[in-house]
Amino acid sequence: MIFSRANIATFSASLAIQFCGLITGVLTARILGPAARGELATVMLWPMILSNLGLLGCNWALAREVAADPRKESDWIRAAVAVGFAAACVCLVLGYWLIPYSLPSDRRYLGSLVRVCLLSIPLGIFNQTLLAIEHGRMRWRRYNFVRASFFIFYVILICLIAVSRKAQVQWFVWAYLTSHALTVILRLVLQRESFASGKLHVTECFRLLRRGLPYFWATASNLLTLQLDKIIVVSLMSAEAAGIYTVAVTFSSAQSSLGEALGITSFALLSNAKSIDRQGQILTETFRQATLTSAGLGLLLSCSVPLLIGPLFGHEFAQAVRPAVILTASAALTTPGGILIQGLRGAGRPYPGLASQLLGTGVLAGSAALLLPKFGLMGMAWAVVLSACVQIVLLIAAASALLRISPLCFWPFGARDVRELWRSVMAVRLRYSRSPA
Repeated sequence: MIFSRANIATFSASLAIQFCGLITGVLTARILGPAARGELATVMLWPMILSNLGLLGCNWALAREVAADPRKESDWIRAAVAVGFAAACVCLVLGYWLIPYSLPSDRRYLGSLVRVCLLSIPLGIFNQTLLAIEHGRMRWRRYNFVRASFFIFYVILICLIAVSRKAQVQWFVWAYLTSHALTVILRLVLQRESFASGKLHVTECFRLLRRGLPYFWATASNLLTLQLDKIIVVSLMSAEAAGIYTVAVTFSSAQSSLGEALGITSFALLSNAKSIDRQGQILTETFRQATLTSAGLGLLLSCSVPLLIGPLFGHEFAQAVRPAVILTASAALTTPGGILIQGLRGAGRPYPGLASQLLGTGVLAGSAALLLPKFGLMGMAWAVVLSACVQIVLLIAAASALLRISPLCFWPFGARDVRELWRSVMAVRLRYSRSPA
């Protein structure tokens, strides 16, 4: 299951995206240094959050609607773009007036740059809307191509900034916006025929909003879970500490390629599965094999972190080593947890993910309040670990109840599962190394 052609293609694209992110992360840290890197994180944090909230969950609902009735793809594109445009306008207005007041007092001077970065909201919403069409139709080649396009554009522009030695935060913001704009143009070209032939129906707009509402709350809880630690660090600590924490998170997100790929395909597969038994089989097999793989990657990456941070990012970021080790190890829990959330969404059950993330967020906030004042960034890292543990336990319990399977089906460390994983790896190696003759 984990080594299906769709998973391998999506994982490869995610790995390429991760590599682009590593390049941009290294170059940005080396060019700006800890303090300016923290300023950039401050500028980009809230526009990115508002961009995802502005989707209103319609991207997930759109993928499910297109999967259920592919013949109406063109009409659904028109409806989704109309809803997204209206939501983007609301988010822009709210962001313009509210974001400067959410900035830390020592970084209020960044307010005008944050307002410029708000332009990423309509661009991001448009990109995600068109991407949802490819997701629902399971056109994996085009999906992975357009998904990676933004990151390819961004890494090219960051390399140009590095060559020209433009060590100002605003250049990185403009590179971010330009990458979004180029991606919009690319996706418009690819979807021009469907977009032109579709008809806008107001009833479909309201249907999309109604179907997207559960996914909006799930998206909001997901964002809160993923970004709360960054929000706390950016708001309560210095710009230098924010820059150091951003580098630490870079290594913990190395496993996101695996989780993102399997979450994407699990959502689509469970959306198209017709029986609850089949949904349970898909989810448990994917979860078990992903957990084994994630645990191995987490161990390897945790051992590599102390050797890589200094040479890659510079010795100014040496304080990122210890929190990076803890955050990287915690990814062995967050990766399979994300697969469960996406799989349950694909089965039309977004609320368990919402509940687990809200409770996990509460644990994170409470743990951070206790640990951050005394232990600094290390305290925040341990708070992330505690939150991940709570979420994975709740998600397994919810998936077991909803799909009518035993919680033991999710236990990934049996000898049989290790043998199955090894056979899957060997089958992939043989399939891709076999001569065309």
